[in-house]
Amino acid sequence: MSFQRSLLVCCDLRSYGSADDLLQRELQELLVRSLDRAGEAAGLDRSTWRRQAKGDEEWAVLPATASEGDVVDRYVRALDAELASTNRYRVPEARLRMRMAIHFGTTVEGANGYPGQDAVLVSRLLNSDPAHAALEQSPGSDLVVVLSDTLFTSLVAARYTSLRPEDFRRVDVRVKTFRGHGWMWLPSGDVHSLVLDGEPDAAPGVEPGAAAGPVSPVVDSPSSVNQHAVASGGATVVQAARDAHVTNQKADVIQHFDRNDQRGSHFGPTYRRDTDERA
Repeated sequence: MSFQRSLLVCCDLRSYGSADDLLQRELQELLVRSLDRAGEAAGLDRSTWRRQAKGDEEWAVLPATASEGDVVDRYVRALDAELASTNRYRVPEARLRMRMAIHFGTTVEGANGYPGQDAVLVSRLLNSDPAHAALEQSPGSDLVVVLSDTLFTSLVAARYTSLRPEDFRRVDVRVKTFRGHGWMWLPSGDVHSLVLDGEPDAAPGVEPGAAAGPVSPVVDSPSSVNQHAVASGGATVVQAARDAHVTNQKADVIQHFDRNDQRGSHFGPTYRRDTDERA
């Protein structure tokens, strides 16, 4: 049994099932045409891809020589542009809108498709609730992309493409018995504006639900600023206007703010409470 490490690229159309027969036929033709034109624009030869056509869906395994950066970056951008061009004069019910999932993993041909955990993973990313919600909540977007954590970390977060990691959003993926997460991107939208079943937004490198930093500025009036900071020992220092007031201080070390605007800053000499001398 031979296997290879390959890019897996899957896409699926939105609202295909609700279309009548004539529109479904047209959407299939537009799907293939858009994917082929995007591949050509990105310098990719899609004739070398092993593709499984499923009506409103395409499941593709790329050659081992395919450039990950060209697919994730240039191909996706070209596809988003192609979809925008295709949909420019189409009524909303007939627009070509799709979800896409991309993963890099092990593939092996089976009797009726590609078995294996990597094949399952990319399918779960494609059919995840966040991917569906993204198109529902972003009517101006024609494409939503979900990358596997492995691909996002090794390619996008590592800055090997022109894509900005901060434009992606970590999402939980729960489909059937699968539990995992991926990184979602709206090429023509704001993925961070989506409401995803109460799931907190998280920037790359920050776990969802992670506590915010200890500094929380509160402005009471234009002439005064209260700033809370955590000192060692668990005490709280409150800065009001220009003078620091320390109440019930139990810390070994505190910070003295000396006539500076300290909003968002960390400065001032350090004093030891027992000697009142600089450390």
